[in-house]
Amino acid sequence: MKTDTTLRLTRTQYRAFAEQAKQAGCSLSLSTFRALGNCWGIFDPRARLVCLDVSADELAFTEGCGIQLSTSVETARLRGNQRPEIDWSVLEDHEIYPFIVAHEIGHRVDNFCYWAPARIEDSQVRTRCERTIRSINEVLADRYAWSQIRPGEPVPLCELGKSLQEEVAADIALMDEHMPRVRREPRKLPVGQYLHIPEVMLMTDSMVSFIGTRVSASAVVHARSRARNYRRDSRSRAY
Repeated sequence: MKTDTTLRLTRTQYRAFAEQAKQAGCSLSLSTFRALGNCWGIFDPRARLVCLDVSADELAFTEGCGIQLSTSVETARLRGNQRPEIDWSVLEDHEIYPFIVAHEIGHRVDNFCYWAPARIEDSQVRTRCERTIRSINEVLADRYAWSQIRPGEPVPLCELGKSLQEEVAADIALMDEHMPRVRREPRKLPVGQYLHIPEVMLMTDSMVSFIGTRVSASAVVHARSRARNYRRDSRSRAY
Protein backbone atom coordinates (compact mmCIF):
# COMPACT_ATOMS: atom_id res chain seq x y z
CA MET A 1 0.00 0.00 0.00
CA LYS A 2 1.18 3.51 -0.84
CA THR A 3 -0.05 6.45 1.21
CA ASP A 4 0.85 10.11 1.64
CA THR A 5 1.96 10.04 5.25
CA THR A 6 4.91 10.42 7.60
CA LEU A 7 6.53 7.15 8.60
CA ARG A 8 8.10 7.12 12.04
CA LEU A 9 10.78 4.62 12.92
CA THR A 10 9.80 2.25 15.71
CA ARG A 11 12.09 0.83 18.36
CA THR A 12 11.55 -2.66 16.98
CA GLN A 13 12.57 -1.48 13.52
CA TYR A 14 15.69 0.22 14.85
CA ARG A 15 16.83 -2.93 16.63
CA ALA A 16 16.26 -5.07 13.54
CA PHE A 17 18.02 -2.60 11.25
CA ALA A 18 20.92 -2.31 13.70
CA GLU A 19 21.51 -6.06 13.47
CA GLN A 20 21.22 -5.89 9.68
CA ALA A 21 23.80 -3.11 9.56
CA LYS A 22 26.18 -5.12 11.75
CA GLN A 23 26.20 -7.87 9.13
CA ALA A 24 27.78 -5.28 6.81
CA GLY A 25 30.25 -4.14 9.46
CA CYS A 26 28.36 -0.95 10.35
CA SER A 27 26.87 0.40 13.54
CA LEU A 28 23.54 2.24 13.31
CA SER A 29 22.64 5.58 14.83
CA LEU A 30 19.60 7.81 14.47
CA SER A 31 19.14 11.44 13.52
CA THR A 32 16.63 13.67 11.76
CA PHE A 33 16.05 14.42 8.10
CA ARG A 34 17.15 18.02 8.59
CA ALA A 35 20.24 17.14 10.64
CA LEU A 36 21.29 14.71 7.91
CA GLY A 37 21.24 17.49 5.33
CA ASN A 38 17.81 16.56 3.96
CA CYS A 39 18.74 12.90 3.62
CA TRP A 40 16.88 9.88 4.96
CA GLY A 41 20.06 7.94 5.53
CA ILE A 42 23.82 8.35 5.28
CA PHE A 43 26.67 5.86 5.17
CA ASP A 44 29.69 7.38 6.89
CA PRO A 45 32.97 5.56 6.16
CA ARG A 46 34.87 7.60 8.74
CA ALA A 47 35.76 6.06 12.08
CA ARG A 48 33.49 7.06 14.93
CA LEU A 49 33.26 6.02 18.54
CA VAL A 50 31.26 2.85 19.23
CA CYS A 51 30.45 1.30 22.62
CA LEU A 52 31.20 -2.41 22.74
CA ASP A 53 28.44 -3.19 25.26
CA VAL A 54 26.06 -0.53 26.56
CA SER A 55 24.54 -2.93 29.11
CA ALA A 56 27.85 -2.93 31.02
CA ASP A 57 28.50 -0.34 33.72
CA GLU A 58 32.07 0.17 32.52
CA LEU A 59 32.12 1.32 28.91
CA ALA A 60 34.70 0.02 26.48
CA PHE A 61 35.06 1.55 23.05
CA THR A 62 36.15 0.83 19.53
CA GLU A 63 35.95 2.80 16.30
CA GLY A 64 34.21 1.97 13.06
CA CYS A 65 32.12 3.14 10.14
CA GLY A 66 28.40 3.50 10.47
CA ILE A 67 25.01 4.34 9.04
CA GLN A 68 22.82 7.20 10.20
CA LEU A 69 19.07 6.85 9.71
CA SER A 70 16.34 9.47 9.90
CA THR A 71 13.67 8.81 12.51
CA SER A 72 10.92 9.92 10.12
CA VAL A 73 10.20 9.84 6.39
CA GLU A 74 7.62 11.86 4.48
CA THR A 75 6.51 9.32 1.90
CA ALA A 76 5.39 11.85 -0.72
CA ARG A 77 8.72 13.65 -0.57
CA LEU A 78 10.67 10.42 -0.88
CA ARG A 79 8.60 9.10 -3.77
CA GLY A 80 8.98 12.41 -5.58
CA ASN A 81 12.76 12.39 -5.23
CA GLN A 82 14.50 12.45 -8.61
CA ARG A 83 16.96 9.57 -8.87
CA PRO A 84 19.55 8.86 -11.58
CA GLU A 85 17.99 5.49 -12.42
CA ILE A 86 15.42 3.81 -10.15
CA ASP A 87 11.88 5.14 -9.77
CA TRP A 88 11.38 5.42 -6.01
CA SER A 89 7.67 6.15 -6.47
CA VAL A 90 7.01 2.40 -6.83
CA LEU A 91 7.98 1.71 -3.22
CA GLU A 92 5.19 0.60 -0.90
CA ASP A 93 5.02 2.18 2.55
CA HIS A 94 6.36 -0.95 4.25
CA GLU A 95 9.30 -1.10 1.83
CA ILE A 96 10.59 2.42 2.38
CA TYR A 97 12.65 2.02 5.55
CA PRO A 98 14.10 -1.36 4.50
CA PHE A 99 15.03 0.20 1.15
CA ILE A 100 16.79 3.15 2.79
CA VAL A 101 18.80 0.88 5.09
CA ALA A 102 19.70 -1.46 2.22
CA HIS A 103 20.69 1.54 0.09
CA GLU A 104 23.17 2.72 2.73
CA ILE A 105 24.52 -0.81 3.12
CA GLY A 106 24.94 -0.80 -0.67
CA HIS A 107 27.27 2.19 -0.32
CA ARG A 108 29.33 0.03 2.02
CA VAL A 109 29.48 -3.22 0.04
CA ASP A 110 29.19 -2.28 -3.66
CA ASN A 111 30.56 1.17 -4.48
CA PHE A 112 33.58 2.66 -6.18
CA CYS A 113 36.13 4.24 -3.85
CA TYR A 114 35.95 8.04 -3.95
CA TRP A 115 39.74 8.32 -3.64
CA ALA A 116 40.50 5.87 -6.46
CA PRO A 117 40.33 8.36 -9.39
CA ALA A 118 43.37 10.17 -7.99
CA ARG A 119 45.49 7.16 -9.00
CA ILE A 120 44.41 7.27 -12.67
CA GLU A 121 47.23 8.62 -14.84
CA ASP A 122 45.13 9.51 -17.89
CA SER A 123 43.83 13.00 -17.06
CA GLN A 124 40.75 12.74 -19.30
CA VAL A 125 39.70 9.43 -17.77
CA ARG A 126 40.43 10.73 -14.28
CA THR A 127 38.29 13.82 -14.85
CA ARG A 128 35.43 11.73 -16.22
CA CYS A 129 35.53 9.36 -13.25
CA GLU A 130 35.72 12.22 -10.75
CA ARG A 131 32.72 13.90 -12.38
CA THR A 132 30.48 10.83 -12.43
CA ILE A 133 31.50 8.71 -9.43
CA ARG A 134 28.92 10.20 -7.08
CA SER A 135 25.96 9.54 -9.37
CA ILE A 136 27.27 6.08 -10.31
CA ASN A 137 27.61 5.13 -6.65
CA GLU A 138 24.02 6.25 -6.11
CA VAL A 139 22.93 4.02 -9.00
CA LEU A 140 24.82 1.05 -7.55
CA ALA A 141 23.43 1.60 -4.04
CA ASP A 142 19.89 1.83 -5.43
CA ARG A 143 20.39 -1.36 -7.43
CA TYR A 144 21.69 -3.17 -4.36
CA ALA A 145 18.74 -1.98 -2.29
CA TRP A 146 16.24 -3.04 -4.95
CA SER A 147 17.81 -6.50 -5.11
CA GLN A 148 17.29 -6.83 -1.36
CA ILE A 149 13.73 -5.50 -1.28
CA ARG A 150 12.38 -7.20 -4.40
CA PRO A 151 14.88 -9.88 -5.37
CA GLY A 152 14.54 -11.09 -8.93
CA GLU A 153 12.32 -8.23 -10.08
CA PRO A 154 13.60 -5.94 -12.85
CA VAL A 155 14.76 -2.48 -11.80
CA PRO A 156 11.94 0.08 -12.27
CA LEU A 157 13.45 2.89 -14.32
CA CYS A 158 12.40 6.50 -13.99
CA GLU A 159 12.31 8.62 -17.15
CA LEU A 160 15.78 10.00 -16.46
CA GLY A 161 17.07 6.49 -15.86
CA LYS A 162 15.70 5.31 -19.19
CA SER A 163 17.53 8.09 -21.02
CA LEU A 164 20.82 7.45 -19.20
CA GLN A 165 21.09 3.67 -19.47
CA GLU A 166 23.83 3.62 -22.10
CA GLU A 167 25.74 6.44 -20.42
CA VAL A 168 25.58 4.78 -16.99
CA ALA A 169 26.72 1.44 -18.43
CA ALA A 170 29.65 3.15 -20.17
CA ASP A 171 30.68 4.99 -16.99
CA ILE A 172 30.56 1.81 -14.91
CA ALA A 173 32.62 -0.03 -17.53
CA LEU A 174 35.17 2.80 -17.59
CA MET A 175 35.52 2.79 -13.81
CA ASP A 176 35.72 -0.99 -13.64
CA GLU A 177 38.59 -0.82 -16.12
CA HIS A 178 40.61 1.95 -14.49
CA MET A 179 39.58 1.78 -10.80
CA PRO A 180 37.81 -1.56 -10.27
CA ARG A 181 35.58 -2.06 -7.27
CA VAL A 182 37.09 -4.18 -4.53
CA ARG A 183 34.26 -6.49 -3.55
CA ARG A 184 35.06 -8.03 -0.21
CA GLU A 185 32.88 -9.45 2.52
CA PRO A 186 32.79 -6.85 5.32
CA ARG A 187 33.89 -7.96 8.75
CA LYS A 188 30.65 -8.57 10.61
CA LEU A 189 30.14 -6.98 14.00
CA PRO A 190 29.03 -9.07 16.99
CA VAL A 191 25.30 -9.76 17.11
CA GLY A 192 23.41 -8.49 20.13
CA GLN A 193 20.91 -5.78 21.00
CA TYR A 194 23.32 -3.92 23.30
CA LEU A 195 26.56 -4.57 21.43
CA HIS A 196 28.42 -2.15 19.16
CA ILE A 197 26.19 0.86 19.73
CA PRO A 198 27.40 4.30 18.58
CA GLU A 199 28.19 6.47 21.59
CA VAL A 200 25.94 9.20 20.19
CA MET A 201 22.94 6.92 20.84
CA LEU A 202 23.51 7.38 24.58
CA MET A 203 23.28 11.17 24.50
CA THR A 204 19.50 11.51 24.91
CA ASP A 205 16.89 9.47 26.73
CA SER A 206 14.90 9.24 23.50
CA MET A 207 17.80 7.58 21.69
CA VAL A 208 18.48 5.25 24.61
CA SER A 209 14.88 4.05 24.46
CA PHE A 210 15.46 2.83 20.90
CA ILE A 211 18.31 0.61 22.12
CA GLY A 212 16.42 -1.15 24.91
CA THR A 213 15.61 -1.25 28.61
CA ARG A 214 18.86 -2.90 29.71
CA VAL A 215 21.14 0.01 28.82
CA SER A 216 23.31 0.68 31.86
CA ALA A 217 22.47 3.93 33.65
CA SER A 218 26.13 4.23 34.65
CA ALA A 219 27.17 3.88 31.02
CA VAL A 220 24.79 6.67 30.02
CA VAL A 221 26.15 8.99 32.72
CA HIS A 222 29.72 8.17 31.72
CA ALA A 223 29.09 8.80 28.02
CA ARG A 224 27.34 12.12 28.60
CA SER A 225 30.02 13.23 31.05
CA ARG A 226 32.69 12.40 28.48
CA ALA A 227 30.87 14.49 25.88
CA ARG A 228 30.53 17.49 28.23
CA ASN A 229 34.19 17.31 29.20
CA TYR A 230 35.24 17.07 25.56
CA ARG A 231 33.22 20.15 24.61
CA ARG A 232 34.64 22.10 27.55
CA ASP A 233 38.21 21.06 26.70
CA SER A 234 37.67 21.95 23.05
CA ARG A 235 36.49 25.45 23.95
CA SER A 236 39.48 26.02 26.22
CA ARG A 237 41.91 24.94 23.48
CA ALA A 238 40.37 27.36 21.01
CA TYR A 239 41.88 30.41 22.75
